Parts: sequence; structure tokens; C-alpha cells
Amino acid sequence: MIIKQKQMKWPPTLCWTAPFTENGNRHFQVKSFGGKKDNRWVELFAAKDERVLIKISWKELKSNWKSSWEILPKDEELNN
Repeated sequence: MIIKQKQMKWPPTLCWTAPFTENGNRHFQVKSFGGKKDNRWVELFAAKDERVLIKISWKELKSNWKSSWEILPKDEELNN
């Protein structure tokens, strides 16, 4: 039996939840994206503070982050 890995569509979904807190933020939106094939990248900004920018590879984003905004536990929201 052959199992195909689910491919995420390009361009990327606009909203993402980080697997970690980055400068007090977990929710991000896509600002820009580019590249081709294995060199694709996505630049994200924090939903709470547009000055917080992250540039990440498409491969890392689709494998470690959650597409869409997840509801975070109350104690985690206070720290974000």
C-alpha cells in the first residue's frame, strides 16, 4: 500500500499558528511569499504586532505550524 503525503497548496493559507511563542506571539499572517520548488519561503507578521516579522521556509511552515489560528488555552493567551 502506498501512502501519499498530503501536499499543501501554494500560495500559502493566510493565517498560521506557531508551535512556539515568538516575541510573545503565536498567531501570524502572511505578508509575502516567494521562491520556487524547494526554495519557497513565507514572510509572516504577528497578528498583535505587525512589526514582528518572521521569514521561514515553506517546508518548515507546512510541517511544523498549523494553518489557521488555533484557540489557545487561557494561560497561554496571557503570555502572548
